[in-house]
Amino acid sequence: MPPLVFGISGSPRPLSNTRLFLERALAGAAAAGAETELISLRDLELDSCRHCGGCDASGRCVVPDQMQQVYPKLRAAQHLVLASPIHFAGVSGEMKMMIDRGQACWVEKYRLKRPVSDLPGERRGLFIATCGGRDLRVFGWAEPTVRAFFACTGFRYWGELFEANTDQRPPVSERAEVLARAERLGRDLLAV
Repeated sequence: MPPLVFGISGSPRPLSNTRLFLERALAGAAAAGAETELISLRDLELDSCRHCGGCDASGRCVVPDQMQQVYPKLRAAQHLVLASPIHFAGVSGEMKMMIDRGQACWVEKYRLKRPVSDLPGERRGLFIATCGGRDLRVFGWAEPTVRAFFACTGFRYWGELFEANTDQRPPVSERAEVLARAERLGRDLLAV
């Protein structure tokens, strides 16, 4: 059975620069033999983490929303690609809401001392981020949040693709070098 590379788009826009890079990374992973799946958080009905303690005994979130569809994929994925535009020096609100719901995984791994996934081998995490402005520091400010999520869900922060000035010309769809890099990173996720 081919490994699953799970891509999560945190863009609030349906046809976004961020999603375009994510699609290219997943195309690269598919070309390398992976099964791929992409979800857009904008299409899910998610609640924020309630910090209710409902996951404290089991490591399973008790909030009955569509995040319950995401948790099994996080456990089944060999590799994970998170893609988000930068909003006010952090990941998008959609992405941050999903990351905060990783509290259940944190409990499972760190408090209950159980693996989040039973998959053998290294599980890699790739972070793709875009911003319309020129200040490259914003990527570094968002990165620790993504690193923390990867750690609690059992992925090693393996790589990143950051693209600034996405509001400027040329449009992202014409930035062949960066699109090719996204595809290469997707392929390389599966390299031993």
